[in-house]
Amino acid sequence: MMRREPISEPDLERHLLRIGVSSLHAERLCCDRCGRTPLVGEVVYRYARDRKLCALCRPSRKEQPIATVPVRHGEEIRAQRLRPAADRDIA
Repeated sequence: MMRREPISEPDLERHLLRIGVSSLHAERLCCDRCGRTPLVGEVVYRYARDRKLCALCRPSRKEQPIATVPVRHGEEIRAQRLRPAADRDIA
């Protein structure tokens, strides 16, 4: 078994930062029409086939949204997980 070279502290910090940024990027909400990331407190509108539109693009759709979702701070997203509607109706 080969021994690995120890990783330096600055390299470890960069690696952990990349992992964190990638994780945040994957979790963020963005508009499917314009690609804009809504600000905390704005509302995102959900449509069929998991389409999401920001408040600026919503007037372009004639149909009513399935749900409206307020944009939350990243730390709140990690603390709260949405359950499927069927689970919520039982409780």
